[in-house]
Amino acid sequence: MKTNDIQPMITPFQEAPLLEPVETTISASFTGKISTAQWENSSPFFAFSEKYTVPLSDEFKETRQKELSGMCTKQFNQVSERLYQEKIAKTYENIRFYPGENGLMYPSVTSIIGMDEEFSMSPDELSQYGARGTIIHKQIEIFLKTGEWKEPKNIPEIFPGWLTMANGNLALTLDGYDFRSFYKDYPFKVIDLEKTVLNHDLRYGGRLDIKCIIESTNKGKWEKEPVLFDVATILDIKTGTIDKTKHLKQQTAYAKCEIDVKQFGIIPLNATTKQGYSKPIVESDMEKYWTLFTSDRAKFKKRYGV
Repeated sequence: MKTNDIQPMITPFQEAPLLEPVETTISASFTGKISTAQWENSSPFFAFSEKYTVPLSDEFKETRQKELSGMCTKQFNQVSERLYQEKIAKTYENIRFYPGENGLMYPSVTSIIGMDEEFSMSPDELSQYGARGTIIHKQIEIFLKTGEWKEPKNIPEIFPGWLTMANGNLALTLDGYDFRSFYKDYPFKVIDLEKTVLNHDLRYGGRLDIKCIIESTNKGKWEKEPVLFDVATILDIKTGTIDKTKHLKQQTAYAKCEIDVKQFGIIPLNATTKQGYSKPIVESDMEKYWTLFTSDRAKFKKRYGV
């Protein structure tokens, strides 16, 4: 309950003040059951109260009471939505969330795009592939920040993942994924690394790999590719099979969270090629992939309600 002792200014609909002080309290409250929460008996209560020490017209009191009532209802609806999101997150463990506005949680871009995927691999095998991807991403992040290439055993935060990969039945290795050669051939200037981005309009979040500028003064092999120079660009590192449409939808969703981004693309690190990578895929037609992503977002909202 909130109580404000305030002295309002005289409004056009107020009556003339009396000689003796007049105390008036305007209050409103709201409660209700939230059937979509994790707990069936969840019933939050909200109340607001304001105290005035000047005469008030009936019109002012009625208007302000409605405003306070609306504030209670708004708070209740926000809690209702948040509790429903918590229920969804607990029920569907494959959906990842990011903290958004007003205590709400936003589903991740990858959860939205991948909602219809069915994995034939076991959870253990998935964890091994996931560990390898995490290790390579972290090595690249450190390299772009410091210029030093570190072995996994020397990076404490990913050491458990390295053990998962090294001791797994798939016998995965880091051999053949050569980001340093890619970066030498396709240089860029880093703006941000591993940045969390949010879209408050469509309520989704994600974590972009690299935000950069491909400089016209240091083109490298980029001059052979259809890219825009000297503009903000998002690049994503991929170590598995490339699904161009799916992956560019993902980058477009990130780009729409950053108002200055003009193009986006994929860095395919590939152990099956001699150089350890394939040619980058870069696009500037944002609306094409944005339309596809917003369709995915609408389907996700219809299915899960978040």
